[in-house]
Amino acid sequence: MKSNCSGCSRRALLQGLGIAALAACGTPTQPSGTAAACGANLCLDLTDPTNKDLTVAGGALIVDAGNDTIMVVRVSDTQVAAVSAICTHDACENLYTPSAMRFDCPCHGSQFSLTGAVLRGPARRALRTYTATLTDTTITITLA
Repeated sequence: MKSNCSGCSRRALLQGLGIAALAACGTPTQPSGTAAACGANLCLDLTDPTNKDLTVAGGALIVDAGNDTIMVVRVSDTQVAAVSAICTHDACENLYTPSAMRFDCPCHGSQFSLTGAVLRGPARRALRTYTATLTDTTITITLA
């Protein structure tokens, strides 16, 4: 049997096996929401059924912003947070853990606060944050 890993390091091989095992086990993913451009910003309509998770505190959704993937979290009745969902360590997509109010990277265990600050490595850089506001039934994320 010919190996497809000519010259691979032991670490690369084990990481590949780990990814395959996670895929087989059904790696958890964050639900996706629907956002639309509103000027230079991104807007989420909370009356849209795909965004229903953001109608209650503790809810979170992933939205595509073109050059970034953003995690939007409903922190309270009046406050939302928006940060890059991409871990600064190895570019894995973070998951939101509502009970701890933090983002967890499933790849290597990094943890981030709602402000994007690193709580636990191996990541060393904070997540990019976005200004997000809630007005009536619309969340607006400032991209600039």
